[in-house]
Parts: sequence; C-alpha cells; structure tokens
Amino acid sequence: MAKNTDSTQPTDELPAPEVLTVQSDDGSQAPKIAAATLSKRAKAMRRRVTYRPSHKATFIGLAVIVVVLAINGGIIAFILSGKAPIEGTANSNAVTLSSSVLDTLGVSRNAVGNTNEELTIGPNTKFGGTILVNGNTSIGGELTLNKKLSAQDATVTTLQAGNTSVQTLGVNGDITATNVNVRTDLAVVGATRLQGAVTIGQLLTVNNNVNVIGNLAVGGTLTARTFQANNLISENTLTIGGHIITAGAAPSVGRGGAVGSSGSVSISGNDTAGTVAVNTGTGAGNGLLAQIAFRTSYPTIPHVVVTPVGGPIGSFYITRTAGGFNIYVANAVSPGGYAFDYIVVQ
Repeated sequence: MAKNTDSTQPTDELPAPEVLTVQSDDGSQAPKIAAATLSKRAKAMRRRVTYRPSHKATFIGLAVIVVVLAINGGIIAFILSGKAPIEGTANSNAVTLSSSVLDTLGVSRNAVGNTNEELTIGPNTKFGGTILVNGNTSIGGELTLNKKLSAQDATVTTLQAGNTSVQTLGVNGDITATNVNVRTDLAVVGATRLQGAVTIGQLLTVNNNVNVIGNLAVGGTLTARTFQANNLISENTLTIGGHIITAGAAPSVGRGGAVGSSGSVSISGNDTAGTVAVNTGTGAGNGLLAQIAFRTSYPTIPHVVVTPVGGPIGSFYITRTAGGFNIYVANAVSPGGYAFDYIVVQ
C-alpha cells in the first residue's frame, strides 16, 4: 500500500485503493510459545473437562440424600399409619385385648409365649374350645346358634323360635303363639280361657266340674253318670234308658171343703211329680178336695195327669193353671184316706 508522504497538505484527490496480496503461511511468522506454557494450558483444559470431587464432598452428598429419603419415608409411614387403623376397622372390625386389659376383666388364662397380644376378636373369629363368662354379656345384633342352647335360667322379652323343646317352662306373663303342639302332658294350675274353637282328637277327662255358659253340642253319644241341668232342651227324640228321677221342693197344698170338718191334705214330691194324700172326715161331701200350687210356675198351662191310688173314689176331675191344679170329686166320699199321684209335663 502506498504511503501518503504529505499528510499535512490538503488535497481534493481520492486516496488510492489498497491492494490486497495473498501471503503464504509457512509457519515462519507464527508466534513462538514455550513448551512449558503449553503444558500448563493443557492441564488447565483437562481440569475444566473432568471434575473429580473429594472424599469429604462425596460423604456430605450421600448424607444429604439419606436425610431426604428418611424424611420422605417418615412422612409416608405417618400417612399410612393414620389410614391403617381406619381401614382395618372398616374391613375386619377386629378387637385386640392385651394382657393388662384381660387382667382388668378378670379373665383366667394360661400364658403362652412372651407376647402382649392375648386375644383378637373379629367378625369371623372362631373359638374351638369352651368360653366361660362369669359376668353379663350384651349382644347388640342377632345371636345365631347352629346347635343347642342350654340355660339354667333365662329371661326373654321377645322370643321367635322354630322347633323348641322345653322340659319345664314357667311363664308369668302372656304367651302369644300361632300353633302350640304339646306331645306329652299339659298342666295348667290357674284358669284356662279358650276364645276360639277347641278340637280334641281323643278322650277328654274332667276330674272336677265343667261349667258351660253357652251351648254344648254333642255329635255322638253323651255318657254321664249324673247329669244336672237347669234347663234341658232336646229338639229331637230324647231316649232315657234308666229311670227318670225328678227333684225339687214340694209344692204347697191346701184343703178343700169336700174333705169335711176334720179332714186334712198333704203332699210329697215336686212340681213335676208327686202324691197328694187326702183324709176325709165327718161331713165330707162333693166338690174341692185339694188345691196344689207349684213352687215355680210354668210359662204356660202344663199337662197334668192325676191318677187315684188304692180303692175307687168315684167320679173326680181336675182344673189346672200355669201356677197349679185342683182336684174335685163329683160325689160325696166316705170318711177315710185317699191318695192321688200326679205328673206334670209342659
């Protein structure tokens, strides 16, 4: 490139362009660097590329990692420990009783091993041996027994049972049962009241009295050694194989004018049947001999059958009402004794 020799003089001409020439690099112009300097630079470059920590730094890093993992593990364990009892209770409802709790309950046991867990009870807990409870036991739900229940004394508010075998049953209150089957004996000390129909398949034996307030219907044969009734109504034929013996108080009797001044009358029997005795005296004539008044009047005028007893008394007749009957003679009778039997039927 040409140099401007007169730099102080101003000129109006443009500067000449700079000429570029190609120069060859044969290494002669390179800066001269010492070998020691190059070795230091290489070591510095290797330190920048690869870093090797010291043992102290390694231990500190591992300790930090262990602490972080321990903290995370503690947090996870705390969360799981809070959920485990709830899930265990919801899934199994198991109850674990320790030795101290069993001691307070007064449980008699034999220690086996060296453990604080004595008894764990859950929904599916099964006991293979015998369980003895000296105190009270309360069951909130249902009690299902697959085999027999034996109890010396039991108080039950409401009992629903299928097939139940009871040797001795004492009930102080009421019993409501749909069907009761008694295979052997049924002994009732107090009164027995049956509101519905009673069907007896075999013999009914009554050692004492039987009071029937309503109607008694006997479809077969009624056999009774002694039968007593205030009113006996038979809508069909009444057949009596033995004697008919009537009972009751005797009616009242009064003498009539036909027995004479010293005559008398008497009666034996009842309102159904009996005998009227007449003793005529001096001045006996015809007319009324005796007046008989029933102890209890009949609802309507009954049928009265009078038959003289002994010798002929001549012509006689009767009159009757619901309250009694009278005996008359049509002719005068001789002094003496006479008798009349009577039967009264409604």
